[in-house]
Amino acid sequence: MWEDEISPEEMFQRFFGGGFGGPFGGFDGGPQFVFNIGGNRGFRVHQFGGGAPQRRPRGANGGPPQQRRETSGWDTLVGLLPILFLFLFPLLTSILSGLGGGGADSGPAAPAMVFDEARPPMTLHRTTEKLGVNYYVDPEAIKEWTDGQLRRLDRDAELGFSRALRRACAAEQHTKQRLLDDAQGWFFPDQDKLRVAKEYQMINCQRLDKLGISR
Repeated sequence: MWEDEISPEEMFQRFFGGGFGGPFGGFDGGPQFVFNIGGNRGFRVHQFGGGAPQRRPRGANGGPPQQRRETSGWDTLVGLLPILFLFLFPLLTSILSGLGGGGADSGPAAPAMVFDEARPPMTLHRTTEKLGVNYYVDPEAIKEWTDGQLRRLDRDAELGFSRALRRACAAEQHTKQRLLDDAQGWFFPDQDKLRVAKEYQMINCQRLDKLGISR
């Protein structure tokens, strides 16, 4: 079935001039027509059957029909790229991190250490350069270390000591504040508890101040 639009004059000539294969058209095995009158463009004619070649159906906008685009393997790969990226990016990052951290410059891991006094097997005494902090390590753990690695060990020990001292000072501050809160009564403060809170010594905080390390 196909549809076409013609003017009234052309329709009259075809209908009465034998354009349809007979005096009245459509009765001799040729194409059959149905006419509709109205619309903005005059008559509309519909043709059914007949041996005349049929036109291709028009597209949605009156143009030629759009052919279906077959999906190729390349289109499928492009569609999967975001998913592949989500899976491969963490893996590549892990591989590159492993390659970057496995060189000779990374050195061995820092051994266990204690500060201020020895505790077997950590009996080898060392002192940090900047703050003069005394610390002890297992001599077997660093017996093959180079001078550069030992200097880095001193820096690591100083950094670890500063962090531990800050944590201890924060705990002392919390304890003193709790003692002060407990000393507050319903109407008047408890003088005995208040005295205990004020006399509470924050040794680690004092040591931070003495070494010039910020709290």
